[in-house]
Amino acid sequence: MKRGRGGLAAALALAWIAAPVSAADAVHVVKPGETLWQIAANLAGSPLRWPELYRANRDQIQDPSRLYPGQRLAIPDFDAAPAPEPAAPPAPATPPVEPTGAGD
Repeated sequence: MKRGRGGLAAALALAWIAAPVSAADAVHVVKPGETLWQIAANLAGSPLRWPELYRANRDQIQDPSRLYPGQRLAIPDFDAAPAPEPAAPPAPATPPVEPTGAGD
């Protein structure tokens, strides 16, 4: 019985996934349709941590909204820093103007 290439590829992929990886050389290979938001949510537990992923890979990501399948992204040590708090909405630039009684 002839063994197809799919079995070998699956075995190699499984070996790669199971191999211990230190934080210094952790890599994520981008799959079609993935975004930094999704990757950060999966790897860091919070999609709000996507800027950390972007900063760690600025040398190969020109536009953070465009990733390409097969890109190898370095994974920062998400455990080293806490997740950011959601930003508060900005304060208005000028106070609201009260309407005046134009017909008084």
